Amino acid sequence: MNSEIYKEKLIHKGAEASLYLGKWFDKKVIFKHRIPKKYRIEEIDNKIRLERTLNEGRALIRVKNYGINVPQVYEIDPQNAIIIMRYIEGEKLKNLIETLNITKMEKIFNEIGIMVAILHKNGHIHGDITTSNLLVTNEENIFLIDFGLHEYSDTIEDKSVDLHLFKRVLISSHGSNYEFCFNAFLEGYRSEYEKLDFNECKSIIKNVNAIETRGRYVKSEDRK
Repeated sequence: MNSEIYKEKLIHKGAEASLYLGKWFDKKVIFKHRIPKKYRIEEIDNKIRLERTLNEGRALIRVKNYGINVPQVYEIDPQNAIIIMRYIEGEKLKNLIETLNITKMEKIFNEIGIMVAILHKNGHIHGDITTSNLLVTNEENIFLIDFGLHEYSDTIEDKSVDLHLFKRVLISSHGSNYEFCFNAFLEGYRSEYEKLDFNECKSIIKNVNAIETRGRYVKSEDRK
């Protein structure tokens, strides 16, 4: 690796990837390295890691072109399953919610709804929208991170599942604020998606409740 491109320290080790803080020439960056899985045949493992690295890297590049705040990709090394991207100086939304006043909370979740609607309008499913994958900077800009489960889809079902999973995160992690936050999120989502297709937007949101009712993602005792 170039002497001006180097890892400094491990900052997170997940099931699929490790994150390292480092330098890319004069820029502070994150190295996302998909680690080999010893339980998989090496040839298959290499193929999976290469494809997932390319999928995530390309998705970040495309999504940034829509005007959504995501980490800028500086380099993709598919053979070694590494993405080098901008380091975002920000705090996880998960750690901030309890400190926000109503006005700021509404603004932030409204903006998140708009971001997700832009993703969905362009056929992108994030797959893991959580308050841990949303960073808020000192300037109150919101960044969506970790596109590791990203998929391309234009179906109402997949878009509804994306929203539903976010709703479940809010319920489980931020129960006292969940309803206010999710309503503000939906308000932003509607305001953006309805520009494309009013009826489709209505169907997506309606289907969120249908998913819950049929119990695909909730326990039977939680159904109403």
